Amino acid sequence: MTCCQGRLREAARGYRAPDAPVEFEYRGRNALTAIGSETRRIYWFEAPGSRVRVHPRDAPSLDTVPVLRRV
Repeated sequence: MTCCQGRLREAARGYRAPDAPVEFEYRGRNALTAIGSETRRIYWFEAPGSRVRVHPRDAPSLDTVPVLRRV
């Protein structure tokens, strides 16, 4: 392996595909329904600790919900 290939491999490890889903965990008390601001998709968190994969364009709006956190 040449030195350049090694650097490319290291850079790729930290790379996240732009269309990869973003996972959120619900930390509230009951169920929660959230609507993505960009795609208008409905995301259902049925109980505390529930994890849901979210479209990356919706992730910034779900970041503003206090009982949700990225995992």
